[in-house]
Amino acid sequence: MMKPKLSQPIAIAIVSLVAWLGVVPVPETATGNARATEISSAAIAQLSDRERDQLNRGQAIVTGEKGSYVAKVLIPAGQATVWEVLTDYRNFSRFLPNVVSCQVLEATGNQTTIEQIDERQVFGLGVRSRIKTVNIKTPQTRIDFRQIEGDLTRLEGYWTIETVTTSPGDRFVLLTQVVQAQPNDSTPKGIFYSIFQDALADTLGALRQEAIRRS
Repeated sequence: MMKPKLSQPIAIAIVSLVAWLGVVPVPETATGNARATEISSAAIAQLSDRERDQLNRGQAIVTGEKGSYVAKVLIPAGQATVWEVLTDYRNFSRFLPNVVSCQVLEATGNQTTIEQIDERQVFGLGVRSRIKTVNIKTPQTRIDFRQIEGDLTRLEGYWTIETVTTSPGDRFVLLTQVVQAQPNDSTPKGIFYSIFQDALADTLGALRQEAIRRS
C-alpha cells in the first residue's frame, strides 16, 4: 500500500505544530506511578474513573476537540523540578526529539521570548520549521504562552503546576496544559486536530520522563 502524500505547505504546518509540542512516546510502564484515585485534588476528582486510571499508570490524558484541549499528567517529582524542566528552553533539543535548537531571544522580568527550530520527516518529506512564542511566567505555578510568529493561525494557552498528595502523604505534581490552536488555510483541519491531540499527550509524557530523571 502506498503511503499518503502531503503537499509541502501542509507538511510544514503540521510539523511546525509538532515541533512546538516536542513529541516523544510515553511508555506504558512509566515509573513512579501514584494511586491517582486516592489523590486529593479538585482537578483530579472531576475526572472519570478511566482518566484517573490513566494518570495512575503514568499516562497523560487529553480532553477537548477542534483545537481546544486540556491535557494532564501526574509526575512523581517536586514542583521546583517540574518547573525547571518546563522552562529549560535551551536544552529542549536534548530531551525533546526532532528539536534542532531552541533559543531564548529575549528575557525581561517574567517574560521570555523563544524561537524553536525543528527538523523531521513527514510522509517522506524532510521539513524544517520554526515557531516563536512569548511566555509569561508566574513563578513555580503557571506559564502563559502565545505564538507571535509561525505557521499556525493561532496558538495560545497556559501551563499550570499543582502539588497534590495521596492519602498516605506522598506528594506529586499535576502538570496541566490548556491550549487553543488553529491551522493556517493550507492545512486540512481534520488532520491538524488529530495530530495536535495525540502530540499533546506525548509532550506531557516527555516532560514527565525528564522530571523523573532529574529527581
